[in-house]
Amino acid sequence: MTDWGKLIIAVGLRVEDFAESVVAALARLRGRRHPVIVPFIGHGTTRRVRVGARLVLGREAAAPSVLATASGEGPATPRSRRAVLRASIARFLTIEVPGAEVTIHLPGGDVVVRTDRDGYVDHEVELTDVAPGWLEVGLTGPAGSTATARVLVTDPDARIGLVSDVDDTIVDTGITRGLDFLRVTLLTDVQDRTPLPGAAALYRALVTTPAGEPARPVFYVSTSPWNLHEMLLQFVGLRGFPLGPLLLTDWGPSHTGLFRIGAQAHKLGLVRRLLDEHPHLRLILIGDSGQEDPEIYATLARATPDRVAAVYIRRTTGADPVRLRQVDDLAAEITAAGVPMLAVDDSAQIAVHAATLGLLDRAAVASVRAELAR
Repeated sequence: MTDWGKLIIAVGLRVEDFAESVVAALARLRGRRHPVIVPFIGHGTTRRVRVGARLVLGREAAAPSVLATASGEGPATPRSRRAVLRASIARFLTIEVPGAEVTIHLPGGDVVVRTDRDGYVDHEVELTDVAPGWLEVGLTGPAGSTATARVLVTDPDARIGLVSDVDDTIVDTGITRGLDFLRVTLLTDVQDRTPLPGAAALYRALVTTPAGEPARPVFYVSTSPWNLHEMLLQFVGLRGFPLGPLLLTDWGPSHTGLFRIGAQAHKLGLVRRLLDEHPHLRLILIGDSGQEDPEIYATLARATPDRVAAVYIRRTTGADPVRLRQVDDLAAEITAAGVPMLAVDDSAQIAVHAATLGLLDRAAVASVRAELAR
């Protein structure tokens, strides 16, 4: 990075700090004084897990329930577009609490950490052998704030895991279609967001194992901001996708960039970390052609062919034919090198191909097709 680049980032950080201090002061005047812990879904092994949360100011000393959100609980009645717009904007108008102590309550004892400059807790903690499955971790912060985070503890005997992009891979966001993306993001309520047809049935089939075999973990990787964690988690629950960690990113100035980390650095780094943390897992990678997923997954397949079970790329609606040819050529190259990679138009094509590789039960193909036909 050039000296000019470093200077611009430093100025950006100073401007952000000043703006947040002003907004925080105004928020306190309007009654948002209570620290609230917003828990994220964590993940790890039977010996080491990563716990995540964010500390923000709210009007009530009560945290949103990640347990209720994960079950798909949503608004009881349809909301007006104005109400949806207000809720969408409010997700990004958070007032973070930096440098505050948060206690993580674990089976082996408590761990005290501090939130970073953006109010985040992102901490790896050692465990004394816990059972695979879902672990509930208590969090306590300033002024009596509490929350419960869920942590996915992957079974050390599991051999297959699923990694999926989010935008235009499990949910139609129109991220490559300009105004459609803004309409979906700001004006569409969570229960009205459209899942990719057949995707939920496909993912359930990919993580379902025969009786007696360990559960397969699923990880959702996206460059969407952490502000959308609760909404995306609610979508996963409402639409019947298997529950798993949502590994998102932070938007805004940081020490590495002015706006946000790029998709290559973010997704490559996350998947490589998953491979390191779970050396026994081979991963099924699913993404779409709209952004950089094909190139990111191809890089992983070239570097660690023995760790990638298959790569599937959804062709996005209205994609440039030149781009689609590039993806097809890349898929042919990676397949010839020994890692199955396929560009597809729907979930059934993935299911059929995965069944030929033994990655899902052939009988599950019918359920994927049935969901597609609805």
